[in-house]
Amino acid sequence: MKNILITTLLLLAISLFAESISEEEIFSFRYSLKNKNFEEASDLLSKFKNAKIDQAKYELLETEFWIAKGEDLYQQKKYKSSFEYFNNAYSRWRTNPLIKERYTELAGKVLHDEEQIQIIAQSKPITKQAEKEKEIVFIDTNSESYFIINSFRIESLENELKLLYVIAGSVFTLLLVQIIINLILLIRK
Repeated sequence: MKNILITTLLLLAISLFAESISEEEIFSFRYSLKNKNFEEASDLLSKFKNAKIDQAKYELLETEFWIAKGEDLYQQKKYKSSFEYFNNAYSRWRTNPLIKERYTELAGKVLHDEEQIQIIAQSKPITKQAEKEKEIVFIDTNSESYFIINSFRIESLENELKLLYVIAGSVFTLLLVQIIINLILLIRK
């Protein structure tokens, strides 16, 4: 009986403290895709996989990554590399018009990547945090400005919410233990 009780409490505690993916992180992933920051998006995607989010949601985000990366490579005239991404996306989402168009366009051809001359940008000196805060940021849309303005507030609210979840989980666990103890004592009488 004790083993069952301990196992139940352990499983309950683990499920309460399991890491979940917030909408903020998904928004950050899509923001990275929009800005063509594929390394950051790939890191977030692997984080989502390790956090064991819903399989359908993960596959959707992964397909969005393949579409964005494939389209970026296509625009750079790297057709062979982009076909790999569109092929993966086509296997999951055949009805998407962009995927269907790119896949059918590239599927029957001998593909190669065109080399582009890379202009080496002069490296900027590393600025201190205070100087970075003083830099002017140009924002394209209202959603981006909303994200930048409220990112600190959202982060603090998420931390407070996590603390509330921990407290509520602890209280719930204690109540559950008390109920189980009372049931055991009642059964023994």
